[in-house]
Amino acid sequence: MSGPLLAARTVGVLAMGLYAVAVVGTATDRMAETRALWEAVVPTVVSDHAWRSRAAIALQRNDAVAALAAARAAVESGPVEPASSELLGRAYLLAGRADAADRAFRVAGQLGWRRPLTQAYWIKRALAGGNFADAARRLDAVLRQSPEDTGNPATMRPFEDSPEGRRVLLGKLAGRPPWLLDYARTAAALDIPELRNRAAILTRLPTLGVSLGCEAIGGAVSRLVENGEAIMADALWRGHCPAEAGGFAGDGTFARTDLSRRASLLSWFAPADSDVGASLVDDGVPGQPHLRIVTTSPFVREVVNRMIVLPPGRYRLQWQSVTTGGEASDRIVAVLGCRQGTGEPLAASVDTRNGVFSAQVVQGADCPARWLSFAVKPGPAELRFGNVRIDRAE
Repeated sequence: MSGPLLAARTVGVLAMGLYAVAVVGTATDRMAETRALWEAVVPTVVSDHAWRSRAAIALQRNDAVAALAAARAAVESGPVEPASSELLGRAYLLAGRADAADRAFRVAGQLGWRRPLTQAYWIKRALAGGNFADAARRLDAVLRQSPEDTGNPATMRPFEDSPEGRRVLLGKLAGRPPWLLDYARTAAALDIPELRNRAAILTRLPTLGVSLGCEAIGGAVSRLVENGEAIMADALWRGHCPAEAGGFAGDGTFARTDLSRRASLLSWFAPADSDVGASLVDDGVPGQPHLRIVTTSPFVREVVNRMIVLPPGRYRLQWQSVTTGGEASDRIVAVLGCRQGTGEPLAASVDTRNGVFSAQVVQGADCPARWLSFAVKPGPAELRFGNVRIDRAE
């Protein structure tokens, strides 16, 4: 290749390279301008949200350095967003910088008083200073936004573990806040020590005129019974379930109880059985019970059952069993046992004038919660059964 031709080609290649560099530089400048324009237009929509996400992830990983960097960037990108300030506060806490964290949470509190992380911080500060009233006020703000947090031990334990905490919490509950029923319903999933604390608070509510009903506390009642806290469960049940306030046997007429579902282990329940029918009737016949019983089984079959809680002592168990004509019928028998499905039919005497049967029961301390069931013997006649009651024997 001749010298002049080679020189010309070299010059051409260099020119093309310089042009490419110029084009790339121009494109880079334009990209930078576009990015700057984008960030200027939508900083709080994209940037601060992205930085908050990064800060939250870093906090979960206990990476204080990354959390601080991301949280600071979030605050710079969206300085009026309280979520950014409270993340910065958490990052400072993780880094061991309590004073800086306090300043960040103060800003977050001014920008958004009800932010959950901010409230958690100030609740902790209030409790540490013994200011339970302020802590309870802030807790109420958190639970109004997130009532499911009533089931979070980390949220509720600082109040339920101390007498003063329980006092201020009871005061809030007495005001019937929107999270009241959640507080009762989430109790069933708590560990037993925490459930005991909550049950003690819930048991006091009826004395302040607040009754939650059978359904709201049924789960907690059953859990207490299953874990050896039958006496506490019984007090909770009777306090909130109007149908059970009538005595040791509860709703012995069955008129106020849905027998098709068990509200708790301390409520009456009729097991599903295709051979036995149990239905409420109110035909106005004086002196007759209201549960209609029919059976097509050739065997003794259970009709209803429940657990009962009795202090040690002697008792009289009574029930009424008559035919549709009003004659006493011994086809209904009572069985009492410490475990479900155990025990033998109780020996009973009968007043033939009204069909009321009576059996003597001796209750020891070894089994405070016992299963009481009633079963029907085979027979074609329809029966009326009810008016169950348990009284202390004189």
